[in-house]
Amino acid sequence: MPHLSIRFVCYLTLGWLIAMPLSGFFGAMLPLILIFWCVGGCMHFAADIINIASAIRRAARRSASEKWNGRYYAYYGAQIRLCLVDGMVWIVEKDVRAIISPAVSEREQRLLGADYAAIPGTALYGYSEQGLLRLIKVRLMRRGGEADMKKFIVWLQNEALPNVKRVPTSSAI
Repeated sequence: MPHLSIRFVCYLTLGWLIAMPLSGFFGAMLPLILIFWCVGGCMHFAADIINIASAIRRAARRSASEKWNGRYYAYYGAQIRLCLVDGMVWIVEKDVRAIISPAVSEREQRLLGADYAAIPGTALYGYSEQGLLRLIKVRLMRRGGEADMKKFIVWLQNEALPNVKRVPTSSAI
């Protein structure tokens, strides 16, 4: 059986070829003829429509089981990946950058030392749990109490970090 797109184009072309000469004879009947043609097409392509629906369902299941799906935490619309490696929690730098403003400078990253490094077992860079908490606390002391950072640190300490330690499968690694 020919490919679906070829069959569909042939079906539409045949419909057009039939409808054009008949439009002169059956001017008022043309909409009715086209409706019957569409119903016939639905019956002709019913199996294809069902296959497309099941293909969409399979694609949705596949995307739901992709590597990062279900392995991040949501903080006010931002996705934050927490990685549990050898009992130590790492937070991906790229995800932190989306939340903390102004951006973390290279100087601040150097001052963190080993608390900012490549996350073991990945190609991602990140902050250890202690390093990120220390960075935020220092920023809060220097810049004054920014409400967003306070909310983030409370969320991190009360929801995300305890959960990733309690349920290691929620870790990004």
